Amino acid sequence: MAGLVGWESFGVMTGGASGALTGLLFVAVSLNAERIAGHPVLRAIAAQTLVLFLAPLVMATVLLVPRQPDWALGTEFITAGLNGNVSLLVIERRKRRVANVPRRRAGLFDRRDTGIVVMLLFVAGGAVLACGLPTGLYLLLPASVVAFVSGVLSAWNFLLPPPDVM
Repeated sequence: MAGLVGWESFGVMTGGASGALTGLLFVAVSLNAERIAGHPVLRAIAAQTLVLFLAPLVMATVLLVPRQPDWALGTEFITAGLNGNVSLLVIERRKRRVANVPRRRAGLFDRRDTGIVVMLLFVAGGAVLACGLPTGLYLLLPASVVAFVSGVLSAWNFLLPPPDVM
């Protein structure tokens, strides 16, 4: 608990940004519901994007729980990261099953591997924190930034997919 001093602002900012991006994702999906519902790959990309936006929201939520010991917070980060990894792997398996998806031109951030790295950073940060080292909290920053960038690029790609995906 001693290592959490000063992290409240980070949690509030990250949680707010995550909530806003999640809301915008729902609006974008609603506006393109017919096209997305008829295309299993686009549905999978939307689900992947949702996981990437919700992960920092969950992280911010558990970070802001008052007076919890570091080991409990670390355990919550580990649990959230592992659940996020499982979700991303299930989504990717479904996406591969329904279509042979060519690699997109979006680059590094529009890949399942990037999302898994985000979740592993949450797990690693939680493990370090659970061991009593508050420096594990510093892994939340790259995890959150990569989740946001990857999620925004993923949302952009599923809203405006290259012609070879449709």
